[in-house]
Amino acid sequence: DDIENEEGLSGVPNKIRPELPLERTPIDQTTAIALKEILFGSPMACFTDEWKQQNFSFSDTPGLKYGFVQKKGGPCGVLAAVQACVLQKLLFEESSTSSLDQKLEQSKNLRTKCLCLALGDVLWRAGNMKRATVAINTGRSMFTPIGRYKTDGVLEMMSYVTVETLDDLAFVLEQNIRQFESGPFGCILLTISAILSRTITTIQGDMDVPTSTLIGAHGYCTQELVNLLLCGCAVSNVFDHEMKLDSGNGNFTLLKGIKTPSNIGLLSLFEYYNICKVGSHLKNPKFPIWLVCSESHFSVLFGLSEDLAHSKEQEFDLFYYDGLANQQEPIRLTIYPHSAARTSHRDDTDADLIPPLELCIRTKWHNAEVCWNDTDPIL
Repeated sequence: DDIENEEGLSGVPNKIRPELPLERTPIDQTTAIALKEILFGSPMACFTDEWKQQNFSFSDTPGLKYGFVQKKGGPCGVLAAVQACVLQKLLFEESSTSSLDQKLEQSKNLRTKCLCLALGDVLWRAGNMKRATVAINTGRSMFTPIGRYKTDGVLEMMSYVTVETLDDLAFVLEQNIRQFESGPFGCILLTISAILSRTITTIQGDMDVPTSTLIGAHGYCTQELVNLLLCGCAVSNVFDHEMKLDSGNGNFTLLKGIKTPSNIGLLSLFEYYNICKVGSHLKNPKFPIWLVCSESHFSVLFGLSEDLAHSKEQEFDLFYYDGLANQQEPIRLTIYPHSAARTSHRDDTDADLIPPLELCIRTKWHNAEVCWNDTDPIL
């Protein structure tokens, strides 16, 4: 069954629903405290306004209508992960056109459908391809907080539905997709849904340090949260499999990485500076879509040809999208992956003058030359 279900939601037919509605569970204070502990490390911490105001609303800018609009910094890791999953649907699974422009300029209905499918994939992965939980905003408080707990007007208003089939998951998401796409807490709802799908206890076991959090300083997403959304497992590292570090006296520390090849990839500026090592599971994803981690910000780099991730071409195009950058037009980069194919030679001795995006690209294509075409390079 698991193998069949790995196709995600795209093959779920529109069936007549059963008469009985799926049961909603109102959140209680014990669950809310546990969620705040795994998110922030304390029940006294709260979501920032940047998180509260962020949803998965699409751009109206011509040529960029596939992209989410990010209002302020903070939840970019969640936005970029879901953006990548939406692109997977739009470009490779749901598009009926072969035209490159038309693939990225889809109707509102198809965009929303792809968002539904992408959220379903994220949550089904988190639930180990067996179950998923969807958090919903009820608009009213489900409990009256007592003791050491700070109210933020978000968690207290949630109920959630747990499902055990892809059909039911598709149904719940379709019924509530407006909360994610245009509601005030869309980004938070997806984050809570992923945590509840994975379960807090399992997430703590995923992490190298069980007391790690999913949201770090200044409201930024940690790598654990990004990995949870991309791979369904909140591990702390981006290398393949596991790594044992000798702690002396016959003891060792187990560091956990990405267990299996991923649909979506990751390129990191930290790897360029030898701070981390991105393994092949993330560097060579199934689809030519990568999250780009440049310091504390996440954005998306993608190609339009499915075999691009393993291409031996002398040159190819990648598109870059950053929901926070207020882009007004597509950014198309031409990549010359082999030094012999470079159109120009540039001295790399001063990395400060090289756009960070190019440095990230070179962690996968080491000798790549990047042509920005008609766009000013992003420094």
